[in-house]
Amino acid sequence: MAITSQSELGSVKLHGPVHHVFVDFENVQEIDLGSIGEKSVEVTLLLGRMQKRLEVGLVKQLLQRPSGVRLIEMGASGKNALDLALAYHLGKAAADDPSGCFHIISKDRDFDPLIAHLKQANIKIWRHDTFSIQAILPEKRPAAAADKVEIVANRLRKSTTNRPKRKSTLLSHINAQFQGRLKDSEAGEIVESLVDRGVISIDPKGKVTYQLSAGPPA
Repeated sequence: MAITSQSELGSVKLHGPVHHVFVDFENVQEIDLGSIGEKSVEVTLLLGRMQKRLEVGLVKQLLQRPSGVRLIEMGASGKNALDLALAYHLGKAAADDPSGCFHIISKDRDFDPLIAHLKQANIKIWRHDTFSIQAILPEKRPAAAADKVEIVANRLRKSTTNRPKRKSTLLSHINAQFQGRLKDSEAGEIVESLVDRGVISIDPKGKVTYQLSAGPPA
């Protein structure tokens, strides 16, 4: 199978900021590598010790991206073994490419303190519950979604005394603004966009801090 090794992966020449995507494959198995296209994305799949087989559809996707995907198989089992390995490889990538963007694909909130720590070091990093190319590459979000982000940001600027203080409340607040017409994941993508733009920040416990005075960056 033509999949890059760790040493080969570093030689791939990509243009623009590289998005390094680390998939906790024990936690999230549904991924769509075909949606990435020719973007500057490097994907690392971390497989648990008991994960001995991959679906044919995923293998075909891996073969179509021979220079941008690597597999890391865990040789040992144990509590948080894969999480620790992911943290190691992510940290190594961040040291090698401090200007890159980093994404953890996992529903495991135990990664959130690590993410908060790296953000304090000015590392661009996010966690996503699902493998969503719209979240990983914000420029691929449709215009309608961008419009909705701006609508939410403007309303939050105007509502200086009644802003949601928790992420869960903010999600409900956004859904209410659009009268329940949002798709299942759309409110979460809007929140991620607000974080990307610097409109808000969210700590590992879900507390929302607003940074609206300066407005979102261009």
